[in-house]
Amino acid sequence: MNALIIDDAADTRLYVRALLEAWGYNTVDAADGLDGLERMREASIELVICDWMMPRMSGLEFCKAVRAAPFPHYVYLILLTSRSDKSDLLAGLSAGADDFLSKPVDAKLLRARLRVAERILTVQGLLADQNRTLRESRERLQQAYDQIQRDLASAARVQRQMLPPPDQLVSPFRAESLFLPAAQVSGDSFNYFQLNNELIGFYLFDVSGHGVQAALFSARLSASLLPTLASARTAAGTGAPAAGFPGPALFLSEVNTRWVEPDAEFDNYATIAYGTLDKQSGEAQIVLAGHPPPLILRHDGKIESLAAGGLPFGMFPDVDYEPQRVLLHPGDRLILYSDGVTECANRQGELFGIERMQCALAASAGDHRSGLTRELEAQLQQWGGTLDFEDDISVLVLERDSES
Repeated sequence: MNALIIDDAADTRLYVRALLEAWGYNTVDAADGLDGLERMREASIELVICDWMMPRMSGLEFCKAVRAAPFPHYVYLILLTSRSDKSDLLAGLSAGADDFLSKPVDAKLLRARLRVAERILTVQGLLADQNRTLRESRERLQQAYDQIQRDLASAARVQRQMLPPPDQLVSPFRAESLFLPAAQVSGDSFNYFQLNNELIGFYLFDVSGHGVQAALFSARLSASLLPTLASARTAAGTGAPAAGFPGPALFLSEVNTRWVEPDAEFDNYATIAYGTLDKQSGEAQIVLAGHPPPLILRHDGKIESLAAGGLPFGMFPDVDYEPQRVLLHPGDRLILYSDGVTECANRQGELFGIERMQCALAASAGDHRSGLTRELEAQLQQWGGTLDFEDDISVLVLERDSES
């Protein structure tokens, strides 16, 4: 252990230094506080025995200077003094002294004081090592967290790129959408695509859970729900899907059966609204797998709801789904949504609900330039009092062109 002896009396310095070296300390000395501070900057000093009364800088001033300095370790300070008044001792403790030793120095008492100092410095060293280890661990955790956040941000960008454009014409239908993940990545997804010259396919689903696992499930499910163009050819002149695409009900049933095989990689499930739109007649065939019933916003502002139906996707094998048929007239809009919309809660825990959603849609019925989703998003943010939601929110609107 390195020790510093500071005293303006040379004989005291020599005496104390001789004792400490005999006890195994490495020592340096200084004639006053200013010299002592200089010695401490030159070497790593852990223990200081310092006289109270000295020229240029007193022992109290030295203690204050040490406590104010950014030394990398704790320095144990013992003041040498002939003072015994209580106020003097309090002044020394307030200045930063750890202990006191009366002059003239008694060797046995000094040895006892040093043993106390050694115990305290040992504990301080252990605490410093633990703090260093904790700091290094915290830095590593922060680096790992930052990397995870960067990866999630990249995954979120990729996930958004997988979605169709927010406002795109798939003649004679126009699509409009809203996508508000609760976290960076989402378990919700939707898509619309041209199956062939007669049919447009579409889906919107909501995967159970949140975070990375739900997002991975979502990505794989999106790929499974997108039939190839080759399998979507229709029988000539009938408008009915050929054998390659058996219709939305049977197609979803077949995909579900593949997903619930014993060696399936995921244990999530999803609710799905899946269907097709006939471009000529405007007829929609819609299959629900435990999903909230889509809404029909008629061109005159009236709102209709499909019936609930079907078991959630990915829970049981050999599930039969039944399609619901609805006719979209020019200007009508089909609205698919996840339950994050209706289950959005305000600060009092009250849910937004289907009635408020219908009111928001009806208020925007006359706006055919992406007004539906903008109005709905504004009302949800106002209702929840935040821009961050507890559940993923997704909406897909398919509108039949009023001139078709």
